[in-house]
Amino acid sequence: MRDNKNKESKLKLLSSKSWRCIFIISTFIITLFCGVKIYKSATDNTSKLAWYIKNIQNEKRISFTKNNIYEYGVKGIFEDINKKYKLPEKLYMSDDLSVKFEKDGTIIYFETFIYGKDKNGKEKTYLIYYDKNKSKDINLILNGVVNSDYSNDKLLDPLFETVELISIKDTVINYNENEFGLLYKGKVNWESYRDGIVLINKNGEEIPLNLFNGRLIGYPVSIYIPTNEDITPVRYNLLTDSYWFEYLNNDEENLSNEIQQEWNVVEGNSSVKDEFYLYDGIRYKLNIDDKATGSFFYSLHKTNDSGSNWIVINENPFNGAVGETYGIYFINENIGFIGVSRNGGCEGELYRTEDGGKSFSKIEFEGKIVTLDNGTSIMPFDYPSIPYEKDGKLYLNMEQGADGDYDGNSSLVYNSNDKGVTWEYIE
Repeated sequence: MRDNKNKESKLKLLSSKSWRCIFIISTFIITLFCGVKIYKSATDNTSKLAWYIKNIQNEKRISFTKNNIYEYGVKGIFEDINKKYKLPEKLYMSDDLSVKFEKDGTIIYFETFIYGKDKNGKEKTYLIYYDKNKSKDINLILNGVVNSDYSNDKLLDPLFETVELISIKDTVINYNENEFGLLYKGKVNWESYRDGIVLINKNGEEIPLNLFNGRLIGYPVSIYIPTNEDITPVRYNLLTDSYWFEYLNNDEENLSNEIQQEWNVVEGNSSVKDEFYLYDGIRYKLNIDDKATGSFFYSLHKTNDSGSNWIVINENPFNGAVGETYGIYFINENIGFIGVSRNGGCEGELYRTEDGGKSFSKIEFEGKIVTLDNGTSIMPFDYPSIPYEKDGKLYLNMEQGADGDYDGNSSLVYNSNDKGVTWEYIE
């Protein structure tokens, strides 16, 4: 009887050990199987788990300290990010950059998606988002997917430079609003649209809009009121000699002579009508050497280093004639034009050079005779504007002087196919 009990006890013990081994082995197999499945899921970029892990790895929080747009501008946002994550020197936007701020300049919201290449040529992307109502930190997501075409239309540098030169506080101070916005889209072709546009030079000084009669292209920074669309935004356009200004007409790193020439870019404290920026730091200006009874005597100067040094090209460009200049324009370093008004602005003359300003000759135009209702014949169009270039041809408007009132002070259009030597009336 005792032997039977011992046998039963041994059988139970053996059975218990067997089941324990089976349990351990099964647990190991299940764990191994699940572990492999989890690993595969984690390394499969299409799975939810992989997305979650990757999101945790790439999503960062950055303390936002430079949060006043009046004090730090827009650049303060990127300076805070750069403290923790080194940003590329040259940054591009995938879309737009939008900032909202309060009356005291406190930034309450911004978002943008930027990218660039680090010093090793590796592409870096940054999805940047901030909402003061949700977090005190900047939300940054790295290594996103972006259409990185590296278009110069979307450079960030024009934004930084423009904001440094303008006073956002003075722009909004007179509005009885609590919230304002800043919008930057990159390069914009305004064509003939002018509402709200403010032109400034590299000293932050405003340039008259009437300088630009044709198209206007720039990298505008718009200040607007999000809650009131009826108020036209203030759109600041910076005219400068920075590298990005070369890209206004194309996406290649070549200076756009056409745009520079149409714009008659003005810098420093110079008068808009007496100075012209050509390219690569080359500028021309007319200095007043003498003034008598409303007439001026000029000398023509040139700089090759953006104004650091000037040389006199011509001490008497108009061969002793007096008047007041109303514009200067160069196609290249050889061919240029200067407009001079006479008789208090009642008539104008256009002078041309083909030796870089060493000598000038007066351009002769075939006048257009018109007959008045009383039978009198007159030639009212006697004030040639400064030429502009379009599609390989030169054009100008033949206007009426200060004393002209024919047909609503209308004007004629002339063009030239030989760089301004001869001109033909076309309309």
